[in-house]
Amino acid sequence: MDWFNFTIDHKDILIYRSVYAPVKSNMFTILTGNEAVVIDPNKDDKLLSLLEEKNVSRVHILLTHEHYDHISGVMWLKEKKGVNVYCQTRCAERIAKNRDKVPRLVAVVLAQQDKEDNGHRYRDFKDGFKPVSVIADRTFDKRDNFKIGSLVFEATATPGHCPGAACYMLFGKMVFTGDSLLQNTPTITRFPESNNEEYEKISLPFFRSLPKDTIIMPGHGDPFILKDTKNI
Repeated sequence: MDWFNFTIDHKDILIYRSVYAPVKSNMFTILTGNEAVVIDPNKDDKLLSLLEEKNVSRVHILLTHEHYDHISGVMWLKEKKGVNVYCQTRCAERIAKNRDKVPRLVAVVLAQQDKEDNGHRYRDFKDGFKPVSVIADRTFDKRDNFKIGSLVFEATATPGHCPGAACYMLFGKMVFTGDSLLQNTPTITRFPESNNEEYEKISLPFFRSLPKDTIIMPGHGDPFILKDTKNI
């Protein structure tokens, strides 16, 4: 686990990050009083230690989309802590279904890595895979605002990469984008469930409307400033 310290409007905000090793997906955690916001959870015992150390009594999970590497820790965290799950409506519909097959996207990535160095990542992942089925506590269609502790989030649906993709804006100057916007990799819209037309008509206009100094907290890779990507 590492962390990033930002100052926004003269307010300091500390954001912890845990990386899901198989495909390097980010989980971000923000503490607010005795509550915590966890974005795209993966299983990391260091997170539990942090929550215990800070006497966190309630956890709120925000999902940027429904792909396995961004929801793999939801049920694990539910078993450890009382949690509320927030996501876009189409994401909620998809994660409610019990997926008992190894997720193809993760499998393809790991198989390619194994091919390059004769590793056994895919085998290890398959052996430890557990299906995830989640019932969301709160959903939204196109937009929503909600408050957690002292933090106010503005949720916006950003379909394209997958049907249930969404972004969460904080302080009007920081956006958690999942896989809908990365710094150096164009957003993938070629999966069977992807929709490039939705991405171009809905999501790209949203990103282009943001101030160029907006802080982007992506689903993969380090945080960056919006003006530092060529993907919009």
